Amino acid sequence: MDYDILINKEHKLDRSFVPNDLIITDNNDDNFHNYKDPSLKPMISSAVWPYFQLMQEAALKEGFHIIIDSGYRSYDYQQVIWDKNVLEKGLEHTSKYVMMPGASEHQSGIAFDIAYFRNGAYTDDVTSDDPEYAWLIRNAHLYGFILRYPQGKEGITGINFEPWHFRFVGVELASYLFANDMTLEEYHLVKSQKDSSIKLA
Repeated sequence: MDYDILINKEHKLDRSFVPNDLIITDNNDDNFHNYKDPSLKPMISSAVWPYFQLMQEAALKEGFHIIIDSGYRSYDYQQVIWDKNVLEKGLEHTSKYVMMPGASEHQSGIAFDIAYFRNGAYTDDVTSDDPEYAWLIRNAHLYGFILRYPQGKEGITGINFEPWHFRFVGVELASYLFANDMTLEEYHLVKSQKDSSIKLA
């Protein structure tokens, strides 16, 4: 997996793609994650997990307990999510808030949704007003992560603002994107226009 890979509605993963290094991040004993299949457990690439743990430890020192709510999702599971949302909320609404199968970064194993452990309970009700969110925005790039669908960039990413969805791209690229206020789409556009790799600084 190239960590700068662009995954979206125009650049999809094949249905057969499954990361070969997935590890379980917690046992989902109480099905807090609200998976349709309660036997599922949150998973992420083993290469990315140490970076998340470092970020998690740094956040905890500031009093913020962050966990992975939803990590890897198979193509077929994303299809279940997509179909359910289309049935309940319609295609137009779903296309703004849910990635179609193959276009979801969750299938890559290097993206995840954040949740918090606060006041003795888990919560996935993540908003941009949360102190945890503010901390992540300031610090996630130091550990190789970016907020994948930022506010004000909806027309570029093709998906509504998601303050809970983070993606690993590596420390160098994450720091570059943070410093330049760029999304992955913008990075790849500039990269293609230059017809060469951007020199990260």
